[in-house]
Amino acid sequence: MSASELEQSSVRYTYRERIFHLDKVSSGLWTVFDEGRADLGKLVRVAPEGEEHEPVFGIIYPGETETALEGSDWRGLVAALINTSIDPTPSWGGGQGAA
Repeated sequence: MSASELEQSSVRYTYRERIFHLDKVSSGLWTVFDEGRADLGKLVRVAPEGEEHEPVFGIIYPGETETALEGSDWRGLVAALINTSIDPTPSWGGGQGAA
């Protein structure tokens, strides 16, 4: 999928054996939904062209107003958004070991 596919009103995105949807809200703004239509967050076009001459995108988590991650790989950004919604705690635990 290329960035031009995002110009459709809705894009079907298969990830982790599940189907997600990116619905275009306005020019440069999409809402990411799971198959149950739960709002997982937003994909936003930050700049029409970055250093690599590709559009730059960002993801915004629900309840937030600023982009959490940015880059030209919109699929990778959406995957990060989905991963966070499916498993909000890191698998490595991040806890402290016993002394």
